[in-house]
Amino acid sequence: MKRTILIISAIAIFSAFASAQDDAAYTAAMKTVNPSLRNVGTAITAKDNATVATEAKSLVAAFTTINAYWKAKKTDDAVALSQTAIDAATKLAGAADSDAQTAAVTALRGTCNGCHMAHRGGMPPAFQIK
Repeated sequence: MKRTILIISAIAIFSAFASAQDDAAYTAAMKTVNPSLRNVGTAITAKDNATVATEAKSLVAAFTTINAYWKAKKTDDAVALSQTAIDAATKLAGAADSDAQTAAVTALRGTCNGCHMAHRGGMPPAFQIK
């Protein structure tokens, strides 16, 4: 009986630790999105395609982490929104003219707003995931 309790306790502790790591990776990825989007806006205005591409690749990486987080939570709408964000960031990375870049950023921001409305609560700086 003690062995069973010990095994169950170990699994619970491991699960809590793994969940905390997922939450930390998600939070870190989310914190990179807004600065990257600001940098993209500045780069589009300056017609700096290299910076747009670099920041877009950073956004793809961030949204890939975000997508994995929501897949683990089995939250289908957030998975779909984050996949749309990955697709928009990928288009942004390959776009060479400011119109295409602006369209990709607009699509990307739309996914952010939709997901935040559905899954973010609380007030800054203490946002909560719903």
